[in-house]
Formats: sequence, structure tokens, C-alpha cells
Amino acid sequence: MRNSIILSLLVCFSFAFTSFSQLTLTGPDNDQANPLDCGTVSAITLNFTDGPTNYGSNMDEIIVFCPDLSQGTKVSIAFATNIGFTWNVDPTDTLYVYDGPSIASPLLGAFNSGTDPNGFFVQASFANNPSGCLTLRFKSNGSAEGTGWDAHVACSNASQPFFPHMEAYKNGVGPNVLNPLDTGYVDVCFGDSIMFVAKPLFPYSLENTTHGYSQNANNCTYDWTIGGIGQFTNDTIWFTPPQRSGYFVDLRVTDPFPLIERITCKVRVSQLPSFAGTGPLQDTVCLGQNTNLIGGVTPTDTVGIDIPEGEFQIGGIFAGLTFLPDGSGAQYQTTIGITGFNDTTTFTSGSNIDQLCLDIEHSYIGDIEITLTCPSGQTVSLLNAYNQAGGLTPGGCGNGISTMLGNDTDIDGGTPGSPVWSYCFSETNATFGTICAENAAGNTVINDYGWESMNPNGVYLPDEPFSGFIGCPINGNWIITVQDNQGIDDGYIFQWGLYFNQSLYPNSEGYQNIVMNEFWTSDPTIISGQNDTLIVIQPTNPGSYNYTYNITDDFGCDYDTTVTLFVQPLPEIFDTGLGCNMNYQVTGTTSYAGGVWTCADTAIVINTPTMENPNIATSTPGTYTVTYTDNACNNVLTAEIYYPPYAWTETFDSVICQGATLLLSANVNSTINNYVWSTGATSPTIEVSTPGNYIVTGSNECYTITDTATIGNKLCTLSAPNIVSLSSTVGNNMFFVQYDGIAEFNCAILNRWGNVIYEYTDPSGGWDGKTAGGDVVDEGTYFYIIHATFEGGREITEHGFVQLKH
Repeated sequence: MRNSIILSLLVCFSFAFTSFSQLTLTGPDNDQANPLDCGTVSAITLNFTDGPTNYGSNMDEIIVFCPDLSQGTKVSIAFATNIGFTWNVDPTDTLYVYDGPSIASPLLGAFNSGTDPNGFFVQASFANNPSGCLTLRFKSNGSAEGTGWDAHVACSNASQPFFPHMEAYKNGVGPNVLNPLDTGYVDVCFGDSIMFVAKPLFPYSLENTTHGYSQNANNCTYDWTIGGIGQFTNDTIWFTPPQRSGYFVDLRVTDPFPLIERITCKVRVSQLPSFAGTGPLQDTVCLGQNTNLIGGVTPTDTVGIDIPEGEFQIGGIFAGLTFLPDGSGAQYQTTIGITGFNDTTTFTSGSNIDQLCLDIEHSYIGDIEITLTCPSGQTVSLLNAYNQAGGLTPGGCGNGISTMLGNDTDIDGGTPGSPVWSYCFSETNATFGTICAENAAGNTVINDYGWESMNPNGVYLPDEPFSGFIGCPINGNWIITVQDNQGIDDGYIFQWGLYFNQSLYPNSEGYQNIVMNEFWTSDPTIISGQNDTLIVIQPTNPGSYNYTYNITDDFGCDYDTTVTLFVQPLPEIFDTGLGCNMNYQVTGTTSYAGGVWTCADTAIVINTPTMENPNIATSTPGTYTVTYTDNACNNVLTAEIYYPPYAWTETFDSVICQGATLLLSANVNSTINNYVWSTGATSPTIEVSTPGNYIVTGSNECYTITDTATIGNKLCTLSAPNIVSLSSTVGNNMFFVQYDGIAEFNCAILNRWGNVIYEYTDPSGGWDGKTAGGDVVDEGTYFYIIHATFEGGREITEHGFVQLKH
């Protein structure tokens, strides 16, 4: 196969000479006025020489190669030492290459066989050279000369660098919140959405320079990868973080070439703070008591708040396109910077890398070597198909392998093939052997351009195990190095990705939110300490009090927690009690934590004094003071219990004169508060005029008692004797009146001359035969006059005489 390629090149070379003149150092310039025909010149492999013979001494020659910008934007030149190429410039002589149309352009390099024994490759740059030209100046001295060179000049539309900017808008509004711009952080609150917008710039596009290929925002593709979430397309995407976590956001922009540029940023979601330590020092206090609310941030202390550390969801890490031009022993590198892991995380096993994948094409693997180097410089060979001297790594399976890598077109310096093929390598997940082993086994396919290429539909073993990285730090620059050991072939690494095993993720990069502002919501019961971590509160009434603590973190996210303080109400007991039957059952006591009943008087017996509602008894009537002391706050309340005496009263039977009235009374004493008679009267004494039973009921707060008075009727009269014998021993020795029912009475004794000699007013009294002065009167006849009023008010006057004897 390789021999057929060389034969084809020679045929093409011979045919080209019929319409193309060899480019020589001393030939005419192909300057901007006379540019190269890119299609013709690029098709000839060995088209530029120093001359038909060895170069001479003391030469100072300048030649300019400019592209026809309508055909290609950049000139490139490959110098090599094999497959027909020659490169032999004495170390005392120098070939200078300038990046532009004259030697006034920036110098790209000074080359000879001492500096570059295997040759080199140069290409006009974009940044400093819009002309796409290369200017060569060759200077030799007279001491020694080499044989010169046979090289390849080409011009084509090279991949046009562009700048993959991105912007981020929180909830789709406001300013771009990426800080720093493009590759910084997007800090959001949980629940926020982020609108990511790709805004690449294309300074070297056809639209901006009028040459090259069309390159604009509309003909690019956009692939977003959000670590731990997935992949998305379009130039604008929305992302609402589903967790309080960090996320790596990778934007891959692919232009029509396809040139791939990447840019990454990080999303950090505010962490939910824990307020577990925030709240009142005591959750229940007594009325009037001070307590503290714990929670606050001062320059020296943070109390009551704990914000956990945030961690990132890590996915694959990617690098962009690297052109692999012709080169004899030239090395080309592309780098991934890893920063997503803890600085102490190191490589411990070959399984730490799940796989490494390259989107690559190369027109001949027999001269290619690919290695991966970790941040500490340890290197592992992925592919080594070159076994000649001067290789990148020892060994190799032989340069006779003519199989290609990827969907290569085999057009040197041309546009890459499409679509791009991927090749993956893994020590633990491989489904194929090494590329050398699989090529020997015939594990190849025909690509879209008819060339035999390695099968991309599997995972290859690397030539050397990834365990060669043990001890290497994960963070740092990981480098893919490609060495092309022969000319007439080129290729591209479009992108490559490095996927670390999930076991390394727990030690990945983290972030820590901090409190920027905090306060307790104003409340009249906060009496001091608003600028401290201990807030003094004193509620003025019983009940539940809610206090809200608010913080704002460095992402601008607000959080709060509400804590509750319960202020115990004062205990409540009865005001006054009435103990009937010498017992009082307490009811209605309210007390948060119970209490104790006491009484200083030993006559009181409190049954189970620690009950809220005990029974309180005594055997002695009276009013007693009891005390209740609550357990929680030692509040003391007092109340009085009145135990009334048992009720007692009585009334008496009586007989009244017909027509007379009687004041009937019940016994009045301290045991009776109320009297009720059967007549309806409510006073202790009533007036009666008729015979019958009169019932009185006496009562106090607890007791009642009744008694009955029976009232009879009688005929009320009076009579007087008509003879009195003072010496009699049988009872008539005194004048007296027999009566019944007299209320008022007056009796006057008169002598025969009508003079009153004696008078008395007590009907139970009498006349003993003497004057008022005490003198015994003579025997004889005397007269009496009686004026009387009977019960009931009847008045009578009685007249009569009495015979007095000694």
C-alpha cells in the first residue's frame, strides 16, 4: 500500500511538470501581484528546491510566496528528510522565514540542519499576517555548504481561528453575570434560571476579510455540556440547576471547517444554610423574664448558621483543534488544563481514567506517535507505530503500516474529511487491543473517501497502561503530543477529551458561601444586642412569640428562619371559694407546669397538694387563706375559702287573745343569713293575729333549717276579790286581779272619801292593805278603779269595792 502511494505521488509529480514550473530559491517571487495558483502548487509534493545543484557560498537570496486569496488564505512549507524530501543546510548557514510579504514582516524562525535536523513546518499566521504570505531569506557563508532541500509549498484555506465568547443572564434579564467574563462563575440562587448565549467572534472570516471561508454565528454548530446534566445544542440554552451544586459548563463551537473552539465556565448554586443553632436560648420562659436569641455574624464570630460546602458536578474535560502538518520528527501538542479537583488528589490507579477520546485524522499511521503526559511530566504512549531512530518513544510496530486514522481525504494541506471520527483509549474499558495489534489483525474499515482506516467502533488499549501516571496530581496541564516522523502526510486533532473516573469526584473543587448581611426582623420585644450574636428579648405578655432571622449570602440569595419563644402565662386559680359540708373542691386551675397548694392554718387539710385541683377540707367553720405556687416560675397566688357554720334557729308556740296580735320571732344568730316564713315574710320577726302553725326557714350559703310555732286563741278577761283578810293564811290576804291577755294595766285603790291611797300598774301585782306610804289602813270598805287594755287592743274599765279586814 505504501509503495502504491509513493508511485502515485511520482506520477502526479511527473504530470505536474507539464503545466507547472519548479519553485526555486532564485526563481521569481510569487508575491501578492503574482500569487501562487493554490490548486496547482498544492498538488505537487516536491515543488520547492534550493536549485538544481547544491547551494553556493555567500548566498543572500529572498523569495516571497503569497497565496491567491480567492483559492487559499495561507501559505505553508514542509521540510523533511524522507520519502523524497531532503533537508541539508549547514549549521553555519541559515534559512529565515518571515510571516508576511517581506523581510520586514515578523520572523517566524531561523532554521538549519543544526537547529532542525529532521526538517520543520511553517505556515503563515492569522494574527499578524492577513496577506497569508511567507517570505524566505537564505544566507550562506563561505566556510561550508550543504546539499540544500527539496520541500513542499502549499496554500489552502486553513482553519480560521475564532474566539468562542459566552454570556450568561440570570433569569434571562439584566447584565451579563459571568465573572470574570467568558470563563468565570455564574453565581445563582436555587430556583434561578440561567440563559447562556454563545457569541463567538470571527475576525478572519470571509465576511470580515473577503477571503477564506464563510464563518458566522449562523453556520456554526453549538454543543453545550453541563457536568452531571447532559448535552444541549443551539446558540442559546436555558439551564435551571436541579440541585444546590456546582456545574461545569463546556461550550463547543464548531465552524464549517470544522474548527472547534471551546470555552468553559462554572455555575455555582447557593448552598442552603442550616439554622439548626439559631433560636432562643430557652424555648419557654416566664413572663417578665429576659432570654437570648442565638444567631448572628460579627467580624469575629458566626453563631447559629452553618453553610455547607458546595461541590461541582464534573464531566469530560476537552481541548480543541490542533493541525498535524507534514513533519519529519516534528512534535505537535495540545493541552487540557484540569482545575476541577482538590489540589491533593493524585492518580492512584489506571482505572482513574475511564477513557481518553480523540477526534483525529491522519493520512498515514506508520510514522505517527501519540503520547499523553500528566502534570508532573509522567508520559504514557497511546499509539506508537514508528520503529525507526529518532522516534518519540522507543519501540513501535513498524513504519510499513500504511493504514490511515479517521476519515482522512489524503489531500496534503487540504480541508479535513467529514464527518470526523473518534478514537478512544482505556485501560479498563477497552474492547479492542492496541492500534498496532488491531491493524495487524486487519481490524480496519474503508472511510468515506475510499481509504483504509482503523476501525473507530470500539475502545482501544493504550500502548502503555495508564497506571504509569500513579502519583501524578490530577490538577494541572495534561498534554497530548503527536510526532509525525515523515513527510507527505498530515492530519488534525479536532478535539480530545479526558474522562476521569467518578471515584475521584468527591475530592473535586468546592466553594463556600459566606454571609454578607444578616439581621433579626425588628420586634418591640428585642431590647438589645441587634449587632451581636446574642439578642436580648423580653416579651411583655404571655403567649407564643415568633422571631425571624434573615441572612443574605455572597451570591445575593436571601434565607430566613423563624423561631418561636413561648412565654408562660401566669397561673390562674379561683378568687374565693365556698366550702359546704366543710369541703371545697378546687376547679379551674391553670398552670403551665403545675404547682403546690399550701395553707398556714393547721385546721385546713389539703388532699394531694401537688394536684392542680385538690380537695381542701376543715372541721372548723371560718374563712381561710390558701396559697398556690407554680413550679415553673414560682409565681404565688392566694385565695380565700369560706366554710359556713351549720345553720340553727328556733321559734316558740303561743296563745293570743281573740282579736289580739302577736310578734312572733325566730332565734337570730350568726349561722343564719336569710329567713323565710311560711307567710312569705323574710324578717326574723313577724306579726300574727290568727291562730295556726307558723313555719320559719333559716339558711346560710350552704345550709337550711326550719322550725314551727303553733299559735292558739283565747278569751281574755280580768276579775278582782271583794274581801281581803290581811291575817289570812289561805291566800286572800292581798288584793289582786285575776287576768289573761292584758297588755296594759292600771289599778287605783280609793277610800270611802274617794281619795287614792294606793296605785299600781303591773297586773301581776296587788294591794297589801297599805297606803302608798306603807301605812296599814283601817278595816272597812274600799273602792278600786281598773283601767286595762287587752292584747289585741280592747280597753276596759272596771269599778268595784273590797271589804278589808285585819
